[in-house]
Amino acid sequence: MGVEPQTVVVSEIVRLRVSIDRVAAATESTLAARPGAPEDDDPGSPVAEKKELRRQLAALRERVALAEDEHEDPRALRAELATLLFFAKTLQADADGWRSTLEGRVKELERQRIAARRERERLAAEREKLVRRRDALQLEIVQTAARMAQRDCGECRRTVPVFTLGEGLTVCSVSVFRPRKGVRFGKHWLVTLNRVRDDVVVRPQ
Repeated sequence: MGVEPQTVVVSEIVRLRVSIDRVAAATESTLAARPGAPEDDDPGSPVAEKKELRRQLAALRERVALAEDEHEDPRALRAELATLLFFAKTLQADADGWRSTLEGRVKELERQRIAARRERERLAAEREKLVRRRDALQLEIVQTAARMAQRDCGECRRTVPVFTLGEGLTVCSVSVFRPRKGVRFGKHWLVTLNRVRDDVVVRPQ
């Protein structure tokens, strides 16, 4: 076998150097992404992994520069650059994996935010419905008691039992007292809710 021409070795060195620079630039571009993931710096987090990948990228570039200074033999330089190109491609694949994982986390966080917002909206709508129901029941109790008191020249006041329909949402019963008239004794009624708390009832006391 003949001796490999020096020009071929030099050409391959140039090709390897260009390839390493291109792969390193692509890796740097990938790591420059800021998809909006949480900036936590815990071990294993996207931020910590990004720092490690950047460290490896800087070490790669430093090693390429040192290899060019250290090797007087072009063939030895070519061999080391070939190894460094393999490392650069592995690093690029790791960076692509990091980017994919990060984008996945961002999508999941966005999904969770949307789900949480919808749940808040659902709970707000349910509470608004409950408030309207509470107001309607309380109004019916008060109006029923007022009509009874007016009819019998009696008095009414809020009393127990107090029904809880939700957090901070209560309905008070109203007691109606009819004063004594002649030989008729005074009488009490309770305007309140039924057992299932969906309708107003009047009970004697």
